[in-house]
Amino acid sequence: MTSPLDQAAADAVVAAADTWKQEGWVVADGLLPADLCAEALDQLQAADLRERAKPGPVRRPDQHDDEVRFRGRQFDGTTLFPFPDAPALNRLFVHPSLIAFAKAALETDDVRLYQSRVWSKYGDHTNYEQPHHRDVNHSLIPTRNGPGFGHIEMFVYLHDVGADTGAPRVAPGFATGLGGVGTQEISTIDKMPELYENEQPAAGSTGSMFAYRSDVWHRGTDIPDGHERHVLVIAFRPAAVDWIGFDAHQPLVSLPAWIEFVEGSTPEELALFGIPRPGHEFYTAEVVDAFARHYPGLDVTPWRDALRQSTL
Repeated sequence: MTSPLDQAAADAVVAAADTWKQEGWVVADGLLPADLCAEALDQLQAADLRERAKPGPVRRPDQHDDEVRFRGRQFDGTTLFPFPDAPALNRLFVHPSLIAFAKAALETDDVRLYQSRVWSKYGDHTNYEQPHHRDVNHSLIPTRNGPGFGHIEMFVYLHDVGADTGAPRVAPGFATGLGGVGTQEISTIDKMPELYENEQPAAGSTGSMFAYRSDVWHRGTDIPDGHERHVLVIAFRPAAVDWIGFDAHQPLVSLPAWIEFVEGSTPEELALFGIPRPGHEFYTAEVVDAFARHYPGLDVTPWRDALRQSTL
């Protein structure tokens, strides 16, 4: 369960959201408590993700070895939420500072968490250097940034991420407000040298959040041998913007780690994944009973009380 933010944390969230809306990206240094991130990192490393790393994307038939794109092995070590035997790690995905930031930045109280994973990089695994790009694979149509329609992509650093140890690069001042499909996706230093000349490292200490819009040019950088980088990869959108998406959470319903996560969550936290809040017209007594059977450790009293009030 989450707790309300103190004033200092609330002020930090508001400041970060204002910068994100103005610049298109922000690094909120130490937004999450370092001790929580350290505990999450311990649980992550105990899971030995190097052994469980998933393969990268399949090479398309039209993609040649000399094409300037992304190396497939860069995405090995991308592991989907939730994680078995890692409750501290799983709870970070719904930390109140992240939720408050998403609501303030998107200017809505009804947001959805549509991407949730960890990206672990190992310096001896592959070359992680990337060209500057803007993400086009989060939306079926062009992304119109701004209240009501935009979305947020973010990394949460589970440890210090320095300029020379895996911090992404951002090219400030080139955002246009329109991102996603139909916009220029990748640019090399030969095509747009100004991106590389003006780029800045999005470095941060443990618990920092790097958040950006889809119209912001950014790129990954290589990691020296002997170094690792572990970040949460999280994305939010307004509830009604259902043409934006990435990770499907529905297939998780039978996983013990997911059931444990749900049973420790509030109705507002569950709404982030699309579970209707108490009082929604969808619920009947039979539905709530079935809901309780699948998640026996979840207190469904709010749903029962709301249903009872609706019949008075």
